[in-house]
Amino acid sequence: MPSRRSPCATAFASTAKHSVNNWLPSFNLIVSPVDNVQLRVSASKQLQRPDFGFLRNYTTLSESTGDLPLTASAGNPYLKPAVSTQFDLGAEWYFARVGSVTIDYFQKRIKDFFYQSVLPQDFTHNGVTQTAYITRPANYSGTGKINGVEFGYQQTFDFLPGLLSGLGLATTYTFLDSQGLPNSLLSNVSDAPAASPSTGRGNLPFEGLSKHNANVAAFYERGPVSLRVAYNWRSRFLETAVDEIYPYFPVYQTATGQLDASLFYNITDRIKVGVQGVNLTDTVTKTEQQFTSTGLLGPRSYFITDRRFSLILRGNF
Repeated sequence: MPSRRSPCATAFASTAKHSVNNWLPSFNLIVSPVDNVQLRVSASKQLQRPDFGFLRNYTTLSESTGDLPLTASAGNPYLKPAVSTQFDLGAEWYFARVGSVTIDYFQKRIKDFFYQSVLPQDFTHNGVTQTAYITRPANYSGTGKINGVEFGYQQTFDFLPGLLSGLGLATTYTFLDSQGLPNSLLSNVSDAPAASPSTGRGNLPFEGLSKHNANVAAFYERGPVSLRVAYNWRSRFLETAVDEIYPYFPVYQTATGQLDASLFYNITDRIKVGVQGVNLTDTVTKTEQQFTSTGLLGPRSYFITDRRFSLILRGNF
């Protein structure tokens, strides 16, 4: 049985040229209907250019091992910028000298956003043709959607007596709903129906965006003492739509929370000393991999970052 070798021994020159034009209007309006209340409306178009690494004009094939197919990686010099049409509507109530309640609704519609496309492609060398799964950045032909709402509350309890007047609290909660990120190979698993490049493949959420995000920070600022304790929590989110190894299925990070704290003391107006603790709850980060088109997940990996403590000396000159 002939061995499978990477058909990449021959190098050849390739030149690419690409130009784009974009119009990016922006509109912002702030209205204060009553004292201490502000309403904000904004609409705009923004673009994100692809990383230079994505634009490299190359193709590299790797030899297969065992029964796995040939794989390849490539750049894409013809990538277009991703363009987002954005709308925000917010309200802010400043009910105290240092106290506010805010709410903000936002939505984004993203065209031509970047994703890792994994598709089979034939390569011929010395008269032998083999198929490789080639991974390259691409612009998605569909539309990505992000809708969300954020609530915020912050207050310093300076109305409390004595030493308690230095207490304060800041909290935020954000709900995000996103969809549109594709994985070309999810339509190839056994339980998946037939799908075209524009249907059935863009049902993943955007990478790095959790549906639920919450932050609570209690702080104390009085005299030379500064104390802060913060807990951050986020629900499961998509880490990558395309795993770096075959079969290239999506990888998620499970819900995580982390507790951090710091204590500083001002020795003088210019010098302070402190101690800082990170990940006091010793959180274990877990990832899961999707292995069916219906969204079933299985354990993939575990990471422990440990608790970290730092002694800090800061000076301003």
